[in-house]
Amino acid sequence: MDNITRCNYEKAYKEAIRTKYNSEKELGENSNYLETPSQANLRDLCWKILSVNPTPDDLKVYWDFKGIPFDKNAEDTCTTYTDKYKKVGAFLKGEKEPQKIDTVDMAAILIDFQPRPFRKFKAKAMSQEEKITVHGAEVLSKKEVEKITEIFEQPETPVFVKTPSKKRKITISKSKFNMFRTAAITAVVCLIGVIIYLALPQKECMQWSGDHYELVSCDLKTEGSLAGNPVELLDESLVHLKKIDIYDTTVCFDKYGRAMIWYARTSDGIDFFNGHGRHPENNIALKPVTKDIFKKYAHKSSTDK
Repeated sequence: MDNITRCNYEKAYKEAIRTKYNSEKELGENSNYLETPSQANLRDLCWKILSVNPTPDDLKVYWDFKGIPFDKNAEDTCTTYTDKYKKVGAFLKGEKEPQKIDTVDMAAILIDFQPRPFRKFKAKAMSQEEKITVHGAEVLSKKEVEKITEIFEQPETPVFVKTPSKKRKITISKSKFNMFRTAAITAVVCLIGVIIYLALPQKECMQWSGDHYELVSCDLKTEGSLAGNPVELLDESLVHLKKIDIYDTTVCFDKYGRAMIWYARTSDGIDFFNGHGRHPENNIALKPVTKDIFKKYAHKSSTDK
């Protein structure tokens, strides 16, 4: 990740994933899925990976990518969800650049690329860019500092200190070395703090905005189009909840007949959502859609009009 600038982290992330894909499809453990990255092969590989030992980050990517939480007991084999992997295959083969980073993060899961997702890749790239200098000299590694400490058993000793361009011979007293070591340690601690700050999410609250939740600062004062909707603490189980429209072609039930769409009645009629929970505007508990509700309220598709 040398020479990565702030404007091309995403480009570098994509290139690194494609490079590993080209290796994995030939000799990787899952080459039988990746050699021909069809929608069905990628769907089955995703199921295989997440069913064994899913990480919280991978589960979040799955939710962002497909719009539903991962459930290893209810495999998604319907065409509506399988088609989503077409963009992943096109990206891996270099045929098309995806507009959403969720597609790239899903590709990273399928080839076990690390670090992932993109926010972790970017944080690591930024940390490797940073160069902290103390009085014109680079901060030494822990082993180098320990080595110099052993040398400085005498009151005054000639040593070499690394500079960005070349080595130069200088003489440092023991007291000056202690000052240098303290400054170096302080600088490293500060750098670690910056990395942690960049890696952690800065918005820890959410607010309903029309048909979805938006991440906001917890001290946000409601205004404009968001007025009337309270600011809530971030809830990972609700933040991906979205209000949706359903049509007579919408897949509302899985292969076992279980509802995948939820609804609640309102003063204006009925609202549908992509998951369970409570209606963000009136706090009514959402119910799983039934066949009768589906037939009564689903919009007619354009092909039937």
